Amino acid sequence: MAEKEVFMDTKVFTDIVKNISGAASACVLPDEPFVKVDFLDDSDVGKELHVLLKEAYKMAELHRAETSESLPRALLKLRDSMIVVDDALSKSLVVEATGGKQK
Repeated sequence: MAEKEVFMDTKVFTDIVKNISGAASACVLPDEPFVKVDFLDDSDVGKELHVLLKEAYKMAELHRAETSESLPRALLKLRDSMIVVDDALSKSLVVEATGGKQK
């Protein structure tokens, strides 16, 4: 195989993408810590920690959503694009039979 050639088993690729999506969607932080953090608001440092905790949860949820939805959608679009290119290339090939006859 030449250095710039790409061969892809689309079923394996699709399965990998689905596994990425499933694993990412399962990574959800529990809300329990928020029930217990009101005591942090009794001090200035605690208030800052409470704000940081909320931000961490927000970013974790954003990361989960992007990883479980946007990334798989983009990878499947890439797969479909590669299939279209592969199909177009295969249809553009001209194969010559032995003796110079074109097929």
